[in-house]
Amino acid sequence: MNIQYFFRCVLMFIAALLIANSALAAPEPAATEATPPGTYQRSLGLSELSSPGVLLLRNMLRHLYAEFGVRSDELIEAAELQLFYTPSPALNAKRSHVKVYLNDELMGVLPILEEELGQEVERTLALDTSFIRDFNHLRFELVGSNDTAPEDPMHASLWLDFSAKSQLQLNVLRLKASNDLAILPEPFFDHRDKAPLLLPFVFSRAPSPTQQTAAAVLASWFGIHSSWRGASFPVSFGGLPANRSAVVFASNQQRPAFLKDYPRVSAPTLAIIDHPSAPFAKLLLILGEDDQQVLAAVRALVLGSNSLKGPSSTLRNIPEAPPRKPYDAPKWVKSDGPTRFSELLDNPMQLQASGLVPPPLSLTLRVPADLFIWRSPGVPLDLRYRYTPPLQKDSSLLSISINDHFVQAFPLNDPAPGKIAGLAQQNLPLLTQQPGSKRLMIPAQLVGPHNELRMNFSFNALPGCAYADNCATSLPMNIQAAIDPDSSIDFSAFHHYKAMPDLQAFAETGYPYSRVADLSQTLVLMPPQPSQAELSLLLAIIGRIGAYTGYPATRLSISDDWLAAAQSQRDLLLIGAVAPAFSNEQGPELGALGLQIAASLSHPDSRAAPPRISDASADLAALVGFQSPFDDKRSVVALMAGSASGYSLIERNLLDNQRRARIAGSVTLMHGEQIDTAVLGDTYYVGSLPWWLLLWYHLADHLLLLIVLASLSAVLIASAMFSALSLLAKRRLQAPA
Repeated sequence: MNIQYFFRCVLMFIAALLIANSALAAPEPAATEATPPGTYQRSLGLSELSSPGVLLLRNMLRHLYAEFGVRSDELIEAAELQLFYTPSPALNAKRSHVKVYLNDELMGVLPILEEELGQEVERTLALDTSFIRDFNHLRFELVGSNDTAPEDPMHASLWLDFSAKSQLQLNVLRLKASNDLAILPEPFFDHRDKAPLLLPFVFSRAPSPTQQTAAAVLASWFGIHSSWRGASFPVSFGGLPANRSAVVFASNQQRPAFLKDYPRVSAPTLAIIDHPSAPFAKLLLILGEDDQQVLAAVRALVLGSNSLKGPSSTLRNIPEAPPRKPYDAPKWVKSDGPTRFSELLDNPMQLQASGLVPPPLSLTLRVPADLFIWRSPGVPLDLRYRYTPPLQKDSSLLSISINDHFVQAFPLNDPAPGKIAGLAQQNLPLLTQQPGSKRLMIPAQLVGPHNELRMNFSFNALPGCAYADNCATSLPMNIQAAIDPDSSIDFSAFHHYKAMPDLQAFAETGYPYSRVADLSQTLVLMPPQPSQAELSLLLAIIGRIGAYTGYPATRLSISDDWLAAAQSQRDLLLIGAVAPAFSNEQGPELGALGLQIAASLSHPDSRAAPPRISDASADLAALVGFQSPFDDKRSVVALMAGSASGYSLIERNLLDNQRRARIAGSVTLMHGEQIDTAVLGDTYYVGSLPWWLLLWYHLADHLLLLIVLASLSAVLIASAMFSALSLLAKRRLQAPA
């Protein structure tokens, strides 16, 4: 059976199941309300503010660092630490304590009492709010002592362990933000806020494809800003969410009732106004004379128009960005040459650290999902670094890992090899005069679309004794380390070639749509009258792709004309029930094939457990990936559900890291909390390889065929050489003496 025909049948069968379930659909949920305006209390867990798993203090070795931000529309009236911790039973209570710093200002000292040793302790400590800034750093430092003589500050018994129950309590006063376009994306998104972005989008009614495109482009821009936090955009028709800022799309012909008295516009216009019923919330108005002008206003915003200022701005000269090329997304590593670390930094201090056991330095590497790493020797890494000279040769290390997999470690040597540097020598130089350098290969099989490259410096202290029972440790002063931003990693030797369909690549990276950052090779097909849930899902997907690529979807196309897909020559994203026109070629036969398709879903040749549908009353949704019937180099991903709650289920699963990882194969069914996947039908490939590598790759799993071809090739080559040598010998014999 033709594979395109097969997958169309799969789509129609799943659509029938979803439509049958739609009769049980729940009412579409309203946007979640925010905390009421005024003063409120916010609790931040210490485990959320610090590095994962690092809640242990070690004397001289490890301090606890925690970070939190304060939004521009917030004022902290009071701040208090509620701490739960257990001190080591070996501590000397009279000489041990914990110092707490806020932005390097001492906030207080926590004593350690004799009766508290080895027991969990609860204490509160008020913080001076006059030292709170936009970005804030908490530091906990253990000054520990035991009864050893002479005292060893590195002794293993000097520790204090914080509980994850510890919290930072903030009393927050909400402030009224100014109506100024110049501060966008604030107050709708604030980069100081670590919470996922929840920003409602409001339309007068079901929007046209052009307004849907405008909303999707804006969602991608907010997705870039929200980045790792995640973003969702609940949609409402006509009404405003209570007590929450929102974005409103309106043309002169289609306006929500609350904007009926707002002046008509004659050009693309952006404006910020107060929420009519929430004193601290704002509305971002995207206005135009018609839908095209609404789209133009969004493009002006996301491309960075310099004329945006004040409460309202009319846009006359809309900037035009050049088309993007495949694999040139700003947040991705380069495909045509080495990528310098400086091009991947989130902040200038990201690659610097200090302390005897400094925190690991990390760098995020986003790699195209179709990178062909088969039998690759590895990814070249040219690492340059600086560090305080160690006290003793080969006593300190720099360890490299990627995605929590160890790669390599090498010693940090003193610039004067073979000598021991005393404490007095640490004044000069502060860092090594010439940066160290190391070229290594990162195993390609450890590299995925999302990667964390971690570089961990560790410095040893110098024992000042020969006997363990009479030892005082010498510590170097002002230990510093840095990775040079000119370090680079090179993915340019890799080709782009991938087996499809692959819903895991779609869920994690938006592939194949994210291949071109402005989504110029993507066509989204929506129902003629999309529901709020379908639109919310669309915006969440495009927002997530923007977060991954780092570029707004300025050339995205959205249509409700399913017949036009045949001429698009683009990758297709389908949201909603499949239109009958999409399967007209085989339409008369679909009804008779229902049982055959159901049997195919549980075919024994499937490489995964077959999807199971056991309770028609629960949420039901499906993701299906297959080869485009219009272009064998293009792909289709269809997202369908039988109710609004089903589309919300897809969105939740795509935004949740753990549940998203379970989406895979060519078919994924979501049924309540259950996620089932299957690999159905034939595999197709996108991308390109050199002919010899293509041949070798596809023959690698067919050893017998490879032996036969190698033998035939050897025979042909030998025959050709024999014929050539025979002809040469014949000519020499016939030549006149």
